[in-house]
Amino acid sequence: MIHVAIIIITYRRHQGLVKLLAGLERQQCHDPARIFRLTAIVVDNDSAGSAAASVEPFKSAGSLAVRYIVEPTQGIPFARNAGIAAVPDDAGFFCFIDDDEWPGPTWVEELLKTQRATGADCVHGAVIPVYPEDASAWLVRSRIFDSWQFEDRAPLKAAASNNVLISTDFIRRTGLRFDNRMRMTGGSDYLFFKQAAALGMRIVWSVAAPVYEDVPKSRMTLRWICQRQYRFGNSFSISERLAGTRMGLIKRTLGGVARAGLGVVMLPALLFSPYYAMRAIVHLLRGAGIIAGAYGHTYQEYSPQGLARDRSTPANR
Repeated sequence: MIHVAIIIITYRRHQGLVKLLAGLERQQCHDPARIFRLTAIVVDNDSAGSAAASVEPFKSAGSLAVRYIVEPTQGIPFARNAGIAAVPDDAGFFCFIDDDEWPGPTWVEELLKTQRATGADCVHGAVIPVYPEDASAWLVRSRIFDSWQFEDRAPLKAAASNNVLISTDFIRRTGLRFDNRMRMTGGSDYLFFKQAAALGMRIVWSVAAPVYEDVPKSRMTLRWICQRQYRFGNSFSISERLAGTRMGLIKRTLGGVARAGLGVVMLPALLFSPYYAMRAIVHLLRGAGIIAGAYGHTYQEYSPQGLARDRSTPANR
């Protein structure tokens, strides 16, 4: 029997956490020769322990093994590292999934199936956005919230922590952890997987293992989208400053200039195409974030002030 730990970083998101844990309770296994069992590791990044009330019914029911941990030091990498430290000794793999997402009933089975077929150290899957009924048709057509998509079992050079299965042996062998210096900036998963790939981690894609994410209306604004895209670019440069090389930072900066320039050139698309208009905004804002980060600006999206601006912002991205 394969033991898989599911690490969930949470911060004051009761409904999402309950929906996610219920989805883990419903995981199915159709291959009797490859039975697995799950342990959910809930890391509450609220020092007040506000998630305890959401977790307790699942612990009491006993249908899903649950470990509940409070990580009082606020910051995404601190919480992620606490989750890794809590992975049971006999767990062959662990997953990360966000607390505003939920899996289909065969999520774990499909991740394991892809891992067995490829021997990969890491399997990554898509995140499918689920919009409110009154969502802006323009934003939906722009596909700004759509996930990466690749061919099944395609090799990847990067991953994110919102839907991923990782070999416990690889992490214990390399000692890799999330960089606590990125506690408020976001993007620590980008640096983590960049370092993992440099250490030899094999990452592949699984088409059959998506998870689903609610897109709240608070995110469906141009201001939120611009801030998020700027932060993405900014975290790329921060990662290079923290763990890269001077030449790598120069190349990253030049790429940011080119990307911002492409965004400017594409701006007329705002008049006729939601998809290309949003690509223009993405290129322009990510490029600006890269350039600013290369010159030392650090955008702290997950500072207490940032979280106060947007309570829907996930604590693990």
